[in-house]
Amino acid sequence: MGETAAGRRVLLLNPAWKRLEEPFEHLGLGCLAASLRRAGIDTVILDEPLCGGRSGTLQLVREGGFGLIGVSVTFQEGAAEALTAITRLKAATGVPVAIGGIYPTFAAEEILSLYPAVDFIVKGEGEETLPELAETLFSGGDVKRVPGLVGRTGTELWETPDRPGVADLDTLPWPARDTLPAVLKRTGVASLLSSRGCYGRCSFCSVDAFFSRFGAKMRRRSTEDVLAEMEELIGRYGVSNFSFNDANFIGGKGRGRERAREIAGGILQKGWKIKFSIECRVTDVDKELFSLLKQAGLCKVFLGVESGSQSVLDRFRKDATVEENMRALEILSGLDLFVAMGFIMFDSKTTFAELNENIQFLQQVKAVTGRPYLAQVDPVSKLLPFAGTKAEADLKAEGRYRGNTLSFSYCLKDPKVEALYRLLCLFTGAGRKLRTLRGKSLYREYDWQTGTIKD
Repeated sequence: MGETAAGRRVLLLNPAWKRLEEPFEHLGLGCLAASLRRAGIDTVILDEPLCGGRSGTLQLVREGGFGLIGVSVTFQEGAAEALTAITRLKAATGVPVAIGGIYPTFAAEEILSLYPAVDFIVKGEGEETLPELAETLFSGGDVKRVPGLVGRTGTELWETPDRPGVADLDTLPWPARDTLPAVLKRTGVASLLSSRGCYGRCSFCSVDAFFSRFGAKMRRRSTEDVLAEMEELIGRYGVSNFSFNDANFIGGKGRGRERAREIAGGILQKGWKIKFSIECRVTDVDKELFSLLKQAGLCKVFLGVESGSQSVLDRFRKDATVEENMRALEILSGLDLFVAMGFIMFDSKTTFAELNENIQFLQQVKAVTGRPYLAQVDPVSKLLPFAGTKAEADLKAEGRYRGNTLSFSYCLKDPKVEALYRLLCLFTGAGRKLRTLRGKSLYREYDWQTGTIKD
């Protein structure tokens, strides 16, 4: 690329987070970088977790001639740390800052009020909004005419209309893969997005609320586009392990299952010797389909089980039964697939009866599948009322939500269950420290390099 005029470059930043155990390829920034570059805007990706922290960020910004910094706030739990770092960066450089992600979309006014260093929040998907914002800033135009923003002018906060999500995902460029070589050296796995959204309506999940706000709650790329990107990654980067980061890879009956079959069939037809992981709901698990996926290289499934109590599943709006949970686990276990099980032991209304049902369910999982790791869950996993979710709205309506989206808490409705929860937290915390001192991970995980389970 030729010389770029000063102030006409964009820096895309994935901020460091102390609690992040393993760096990952940030596909969100890759998608934004690809769209910015297609619009002719010079763009640099800086992934601090991959670079070892923030040590070189300030110097890069000072010397890079950037006219806009775009920051992805991926984890709501790490938002305060990220926003504090943004504040320091803005004070030292003065470069305008735009942040985006699911959490900032729902907490835009709160963030702008608490952190004056943030100039803009991109609502929803950013592939169209961020290039338009950058061009408007660089040309001295009126940013209030750019759809999909919440921003500030002096002390005034303003908001432009929502921008609908991109209807046809195949029209978007594939993500820029600037950081992939470094990721492959660390983890051996490339990330891939074949769809956006989920057809579910879980009360604790912000994915449904986010995508429903801007259009269709679930959109899929075509089979041809997905396979073509995989072929590019295999040929150019030598990728043999893929992690599909879709909130729901299968996407329900009908076209969802048909597309999953097509992708598996395409992999087999091309003769690729690869491994891949997916995420899905228990109602997506079908023995015939998953047998085909395993033939194609499926080795790991993140499964949204969430509870072994029917009353809890109903409260979570899972639209699934305990029997369906068990059936899905039996099928996946029978196919010898590693399962990482999503499970929430406590929520605001948990009763002792529901806890007992959960314990009995986990014992049954272990007995039926014969695989101890399938029943291994965090005993103090607690529902987090993320911004934009029904769970958050319900706690606020009941007057039991404490703090704000940057530091929230709530007590369980039954004080005796709350006391048990706190006691378990103490014991669990001590056990985790002991495992850490012994150099062991907190949970069993799939090892991509060896294809075995690592403890």
